[in-house]
Amino acid sequence: MKIIKLSTIAMIIFAVFISCKSDNKKQVLEQSDDETTSVKTNAENIVKVIAKDFKFQVDDEIKSGWTTFQFENKGHAVHFFLFNRIPDTIPYSAYHEKVSIPFQIVFDSIKAGTSKADAGAMLGEMIPAWYFTDVKSMGGTGFIAGGKTTQITVNLEPGTYVMECYIKEKGVFHTTLGMMKEVKVLEETTQMKPPKSNMNIILTNHQIVTEGDIKAGKNTIAVHFNEHPEIGLGNDVHLIKLGDDTDMDKVIYWLDWMNVNGLEPPSPVEFLGGVQEMPVGNTEYFTVNIEPGNYAWISESYGAMGMLKKFTVD
Repeated sequence: MKIIKLSTIAMIIFAVFISCKSDNKKQVLEQSDDETTSVKTNAENIVKVIAKDFKFQVDDEIKSGWTTFQFENKGHAVHFFLFNRIPDTIPYSAYHEKVSIPFQIVFDSIKAGTSKADAGAMLGEMIPAWYFTDVKSMGGTGFIAGGKTTQITVNLEPGTYVMECYIKEKGVFHTTLGMMKEVKVLEETTQMKPPKSNMNIILTNHQIVTEGDIKAGKNTIAVHFNEHPEIGLGNDVHLIKLGDDTDMDKVIYWLDWMNVNGLEPPSPVEFLGGVQEMPVGNTEYFTVNIEPGNYAWISESYGAMGMLKKFTVD
């Protein structure tokens, strides 16, 4: 899971937890509702990910380098994936036991009446030091509504990764319900290049800067991670479609996992994808088809601090 990383665990201050497309290239998908899905990638390193309630169907191993993830949400609620690279010395089972399980324990205590401040302190004591120093968030998809698809392209280094979705279902994180998977990124790489973009988003502390305009139809947005807060979470951005009655205060409340109804379906707005945190200097590409209407870019981590930007597509 994605939490605030500080130089010392005792200094952890929890604000907002980073809660859980297609093109014309042919994919070969062998799947079963009861078996692990095998998804074959082509020379351009396109990986199909299917999100169900509550599991991921994706290859166990993928090639390194530029990688396009085509993510289909077949669930009833919002899903997404965060892609964390873990050190070779830490087994996947330890990540699940030492990082994911404590979040459920702490959230259960919040439901029982523990304050956010005390819950944050409790979580800081439970999470091992290696998470703050050695786990690297390497992107992932933004939140996407049930029945929809989204696409991202990222540059991956070889290693062991954890794919996870931490949206909730009746107070239980999707990770607890099984929506968490180990993925190996191999030394073998492809010659795939990053896609061409028609718009740039620059993420700074704490601002969403846009260059170019999003248009009706297909868009590929290059999201540049230019800054990371000295203390706290990294930057992310999600695309939401606004209705006449959208209440942004309710959206911001929903994005906070520490709120009892935060990240709990139904969501107060339609999510259309986006990108998760990456280290400074990286670029992640987000491809989306847009209809005319009113929209906003919003940060899960810092939307409550004003990191959002509304716009209209004619």
